[in-house]
Amino acid sequence: MARYNFANMGDGRFNPDGSPRPGYLAKMYWAVIGGFLCAALLLRLCDIGLGLQRKRRKNARPKFVLTRLHATFTSIARVVTYPTPPFLQRYPGFVYFPSVGRMLLVLSYICLLIGLFFYRNPISKSRSWENAAYRAAWLSIAQLPLVVLLSVKRLSIISLITGSTSSVTLNFFHRWVARGLLLTATLHMFYMMRYYASFEFLVLQLKTDILTRRGVGTWSVLAWIVVLSSFRPIRHYAFELFFANHVVSIIAFFIVLMKHTPSYAHVYIWIAIAIWIADVTLRWVLILANNASPSGLRYRASVSVMQDERALTVEIPMTSVGLLKWTPGQFVRLSFPTVAPLTSHPFTISSLPQDNKMHFVIRAKSGFTKRILKKTLSIGADLEKQDDNLAATATYPVIIDGPYGGPSRSWNQFHAVLSVVCGIGATYGFSVLRDVCRDKRAVRTLQLVWIVRNYRDIFAFQVHLEQIVKAREADSTSDLSVLIQVFVSDSSTIPSIGTHQADLDGFLARHVDVIQVIPGKPVIRELIRGVLDRADGETGIAVCGSQKLSADVKNDVAVLLDARAAHTGSGAQGCWVHSEQFEV
Repeated sequence: MARYNFANMGDGRFNPDGSPRPGYLAKMYWAVIGGFLCAALLLRLCDIGLGLQRKRRKNARPKFVLTRLHATFTSIARVVTYPTPPFLQRYPGFVYFPSVGRMLLVLSYICLLIGLFFYRNPISKSRSWENAAYRAAWLSIAQLPLVVLLSVKRLSIISLITGSTSSVTLNFFHRWVARGLLLTATLHMFYMMRYYASFEFLVLQLKTDILTRRGVGTWSVLAWIVVLSSFRPIRHYAFELFFANHVVSIIAFFIVLMKHTPSYAHVYIWIAIAIWIADVTLRWVLILANNASPSGLRYRASVSVMQDERALTVEIPMTSVGLLKWTPGQFVRLSFPTVAPLTSHPFTISSLPQDNKMHFVIRAKSGFTKRILKKTLSIGADLEKQDDNLAATATYPVIIDGPYGGPSRSWNQFHAVLSVVCGIGATYGFSVLRDVCRDKRAVRTLQLVWIVRNYRDIFAFQVHLEQIVKAREADSTSDLSVLIQVFVSDSSTIPSIGTHQADLDGFLARHVDVIQVIPGKPVIRELIRGVLDRADGETGIAVCGSQKLSADVKNDVAVLLDARAAHTGSGAQGCWVHSEQFEV
């Protein structure tokens, strides 16, 4: 920002002509954001109350007028907001297009910024260009706390208010609010350049005015953070490099911004910095409290490499201290100091707290997971094998950070629960199934659709399959219908009938009433249709896999809900989808 007349730009509310002063625009911005969050909180409280009622009555069908109206309007909203147009999914590895609901929220946010910028802001004359620049500057500074709130891990106030705990969702809106910040910062720089009137005067300002140079530097660092260094392929294929650059660049941005802006405009900057520092402090306090012990690190992880050397199983016994509590579907960040120092990676917990251990199944690809696999193979090759399916085992000290994420609604409040997962996403699916089997409440139909490439991918989850079957057999009087369908895309890897020799093959042959191994790929829409047709209330669908799988499931749900619009008023055929995705 330039220094001209800036001292008067942040004081008061309105100018004599009725237009808001630039400094007051920041308060108007937060009034709108606060109103939106209050509305989201009311919807969240309605969902909580509805869930408690369903679990208490053990019935997912709405009985009262208000709950029936709620079922109708939520179903209509999902028909509109769930889909992602198929033509926008052509290049999922390069560019990602969100659902209609997310796009509407993003467009609404951009319209808010543009609307506030142009509200009673005549910029047809040169004397109004400076005022327009200051408007954009205040809108830029006002957005900083929201950008940080959408990025923090422990002080996630927005997750608490909205119920959206998915890191993928929060990161999506974090990036788009940051792009809104870049938009208003660009408007600020553009109108300051218009105010300078000529290119020669602008060059002179850059040479003689340090405030102008700091402004250009601030915008450059922001553009580097938001656009160049945050390009999706970089985040996806070199996340550790992206994260390190992100932290350093943000620190540099705040330093330059503080020098560029006047002291009375620093309140929003200090709020953003305070939120970030408090979050980091709380996170590390909890990490130390959960992991530190007088003798060193509290937890040790037993890592096993499967025979195909593509999958790892990690088991961490939980101590009696009981500091770590998690719910099904949550993930933690694991760090192995003796294998990959100063590096951590998120993994979904596939076990329940009642197991007194954390269990993970990890697909070894590159980077962090590849290093763990190679280390285990090198030091565990000569250890005694506990299972013919294991290639090597080893034990390492481990640091646990979390838990994070998880669905905003408990699965046992629905009449039917369907989990659609692919590959390693089964860690999420099996935790949902086991939790519902343990406490089903209103659930009467429980189904898992698991898509794998190779039949041997099932071996890493044999213990999970056995746990599901054991839980079902233990409650023989239950009216809960349980079905697991494993679709193997490479059908040539499925053993022929009569050749079952391995323990898993024999186990699957004995329990075909619960577990079905099916060659080929599923028709997701028909599977969802079957569950909805049997449901006598709302259905909950858990999706874990690629962004394309999540988009396909939501598209199918929107089509089926639209076809059943006549029934949504009764509460039947309603459907809620929660998705967890592999990509960042």
